[in-house]
This record gives sequence, structure tokens and C-alpha cells, in this order.
Amino acid sequence: MTEFYLVRHGQTEINQKGAFNGGLVDSPLTAKGVAGAHAVGAALAGVRFTQVLSSPLPRALTTAQLILAANQFSTHTPLQAVWGLNEMRLGQWDGHTIKHVAAQEALDLYFHRPLEFDADYAAQYQIEPYEAVARRAVPVFETAALAHPTGQILVVGHGLLFQILLTVLSGQPLGRLRTTPMLKNTTVTKLTTANGKHFSVAFRDRQPDASILEQA
Repeated sequence: MTEFYLVRHGQTEINQKGAFNGGLVDSPLTAKGVAGAHAVGAALAGVRFTQVLSSPLPRALTTAQLILAANQFSTHTPLQAVWGLNEMRLGQWDGHTIKHVAAQEALDLYFHRPLEFDADYAAQYQIEPYEAVARRAVPVFETAALAHPTGQILVVGHGLLFQILLTVLSGQPLGRLRTTPMLKNTTVTKLTTANGKHFSVAFRDRQPDASILEQA
């Protein structure tokens, strides 16, 4: 069985101001974001990761590096930046707060009916469709699972990315992805698969602490 430990990157300055934090923008981690990454590192310090995969965006890579710095086996664990794990690109909205996006109907679909948003508004605002994110991200997990059928893999990524992945990999229709809350920054979610095709969520969105591995 392959075990994936999903960690959303630490809080960033863009997160802190409540702006869209998609794949076309980046900002440094806040002090809270750094502390959160250290907490995840401490909680997972004893896990011998077969592989560490990260979004190439600096906020995710920095989080991954901080987690690995605390790991007992880090010198034997390769860290690989993977383009398929980049956050959904939010085009004209990236870096702006909701109040500066004058498109209420588009926002309603974006937050509640993703497939309708893809069809009606994604191109207009130069936003990457939800379906396109799924097409590039799902194969990352399938490939890793097939390459490491008994591995433990750390994946550091983003809120929307993981929301899409958790929906699709657990066998739910993509249109339901907005029915569950987005993962919080520097929480741990565990996903497992026995064949690289059917995935199960072992636990979701847990704060890192000393008991997290016992709960797994």
C-alpha cells in the first residue's frame, strides 16, 4: 500500500490579506506559516519518506524544505518539484481580494458550481479550468503510487489543488469538490492506495501533533 501525506503550504502574506493565492502569484511565508511548517516537520520527523513531491511555487518548496529539515531520514529522501502540483492559475483574479473582482455571478459559480464556472467564465478571466487541474495533477499520484507500491510519500501543495485531488482520487464527481472545506494551511491529510487507481482518505485536515501517527 502507498501512503501519501498531503500538507498544504504554510500561511503566506497573500493568504494573510485574504487575496486569491493561485498559481500565478507567490509571497513569503508569514511567521505563522514558518511555525506551522516546523510543527508538521516535528510531527512527521519519524516517517521514512520514500519520496517528497512539491509544487514548484516557492511557498510550497519552502514549506517542504522546512518539514524535511526536521526529518530523521532527510538525507536519504529526494525532494522533487513537480509542475503538475502547481496551484490552479487564477488569471486576472490572482493576487486580488474578492472585493476587487467585479464579477459576482462568476464568483458565485467559482465558489459553488465549478463545472459551470469552467464552461461559462474560466476563459473570460484567463483562469485555468478545474478540469484542467485534475488532468495534470491526478497522474502525479497515479505514477508515484505505481513507482512506490509500498512507499510513504510526502506531498506539499495548495488548497485548491488538494481539494480537486481529494475529490477526484476518492471517486467523487469533480462537480462536488466545493461541498467540503478547503484544507487549512500546514495541516496533514493522509491518502492511501493499494493499486494506484482507487484511493481512500485515512484522515483529513489534522493539526500536526505528537499523536498524529498513532491516529493514522
